[in-house]
Amino acid sequence: LLPISVFITGACVLIIEIVAVRVLSPHYGNTIFTVSSVISVILAALSIGYYVGGKFADKHPSLRWFFGIILVSGLVVLVIHFLGLFILPILSVALSLASGPLVSSLLLFLVPALLLGTLSPYAIKLQSVQVPEQGVGSVSGKIFFWSTLGSIIGSLLAGFVLIPNFGIDSIFIATGVVLFLLGFIPLIAFGFDKKRLTKSVLAVLILVGVTTFAVQQIKGDALYSKDGIYEKITIYDSTQGSRPIRVFQQDRSASGAMFLDSKDPTDLVYEYTKYYSLYKIFTPDVQNALVIGGGAYSIPKALIAELPNAMIDVSEIEPSLFDLSKQYFDVEDNPNLNNYTEDGRRLLRDSDKKYDLIFSDVYYSLFSIPAHFTTQEFFTIAKEKLSDDGVFIANLIGDLSRQKPSLIFAEIKTFQSVFPNSYFFAIETPEKTDSQNIIFVGYNSDENIDLNATSILQNPNPVISSLRNKVINLDRYNLASYPILTDNYSPVEYLTAEVLQRTFSKNPFIDGNEMLAVIDQQLSYGPRYMSSPGHEEVQKFLIAEMQEQINEVITQSWSYEGTDGNTHKMMNIIGRLYPTQERRIILGTHYDSKKFADLDRTHKDQPVPGANDSASGVAVLVELARILGNSYVIPSMGVDIV
Repeated sequence: LLPISVFITGACVLIIEIVAVRVLSPHYGNTIFTVSSVISVILAALSIGYYVGGKFADKHPSLRWFFGIILVSGLVVLVIHFLGLFILPILSVALSLASGPLVSSLLLFLVPALLLGTLSPYAIKLQSVQVPEQGVGSVSGKIFFWSTLGSIIGSLLAGFVLIPNFGIDSIFIATGVVLFLLGFIPLIAFGFDKKRLTKSVLAVLILVGVTTFAVQQIKGDALYSKDGIYEKITIYDSTQGSRPIRVFQQDRSASGAMFLDSKDPTDLVYEYTKYYSLYKIFTPDVQNALVIGGGAYSIPKALIAELPNAMIDVSEIEPSLFDLSKQYFDVEDNPNLNNYTEDGRRLLRDSDKKYDLIFSDVYYSLFSIPAHFTTQEFFTIAKEKLSDDGVFIANLIGDLSRQKPSLIFAEIKTFQSVFPNSYFFAIETPEKTDSQNIIFVGYNSDENIDLNATSILQNPNPVISSLRNKVINLDRYNLASYPILTDNYSPVEYLTAEVLQRTFSKNPFIDGNEMLAVIDQQLSYGPRYMSSPGHEEVQKFLIAEMQEQINEVITQSWSYEGTDGNTHKMMNIIGRLYPTQERRIILGTHYDSKKFADLDRTHKDQPVPGANDSASGVAVLVELARILGNSYVIPSMGVDIV
């Protein structure tokens, strides 16, 4: 009886551990923080349980206590799961992507895992008492063998059977009931107090009923709600503006949608999905296209409508999504649409086909992007599978804040290392420093696309005609200090956590951290005295930055004969805000730094870094330009930032 018991409880521990990741993922993303938090808490609970269980077993070596603990652990699993339905939504708002999973794991999974951890040493003690002729080593080996074997079976069962076929709620409720029965039935046989056991049964029935009811209430009016292999899938109807839409949601992230009042497949709900149409200006004659990440299959539908003779391949790793898209999102069977239930990178690696267009959109929860889709190696594979003049388009989420670390700037640098001819577009506006969708475009050609060309500016597609206002001018930034992401080093979860932290803690007005980041960028150019390379770099940066934030930018250039006998090229950079106002004020500073530290005898032959003397003044005015340039209030006085 004892080996069977520890086998079952060992299986339950691993089922709880694996399913716990899926419980937290809708709230914090399926990230390394979530996985490591769950594993750490379960291991900590088992460690404490082993210690406490051994001590307790020495004092109370009783089968009734042993099975009583199992019974209580079943009750605790049910109670904790019920509480989690209400606690997790609150905690996920209050806590960050990094700390939230750890705190939530401690609250929800520590106690049940601790109780289950007491059982192995308890079983060893009971077996030693009942069969004293067996040595402690033999008894321990036998108990830990069955417990570990149960854990292996539980792990395989969770991954290959339970999660693919049953909902997370059902798995947790079933695990709690199994533990309860494993404790309840032997206690009945041992003649334990039947009144207490009856109350326990009543408690279990109430908990199961209430939890099931709560789950149904939380699901609400969803058309479909079920746990997939990789995330929780929910489909429901809603509205956007005055238009009815059907939404496809992965965990908590709305990953696709369809207008219910339109039969036009190219009438897309989300703005970033409309950027698939960029192929029209890069490689209009598409014969083969690949969409990595099917979602609600909005982009494949649009491509089929626009390119009836092209072959459209879709790589979607979640097996149920293609059938769901046909059932709920009007996707029709088409001989030119090929769906592959396979990882997109692996499909590309193994494919012999050359694609004219690859569109990658692989976010699976919140800001969670699989790390192997962010690296130099992935972009290299994608480029190798592009035809000549083919185009690779990817959707990422991040911010254009200069504060470090930065997912987007690390990704841009990584992308440029593979696609020298690349373009980056901010879906909302390049002026914004909050998080937004950023579209990456890599062109497998040496031809540069002029976004100011008449054919683009007058294009009937508003996405294409507005590209000039969406393009990110990289002269505004210095990418030298950002890492290139590789398969060996791609801390995506950490970088996305920083984006979320900045987004939710950001000062809506003047941002001092942004100003410090602008100082840091200027220092990265090195000394900025007249005619130095850093002086030219900061000029390019300021011109690009003013042009982004302010409509009217003027430069004044002249030559200056220096006391060193050299001729220096000088430049004033002027951003004119509210140019129609005649009454004006000037906010001015200098951007050059001193060549020598003339007041510092120790460093008198070295250039001044200029963090305070020049960079700080520039940082303040750059931040003011961002605030004033994006203000909807026009003051009665004009401002010239010089």
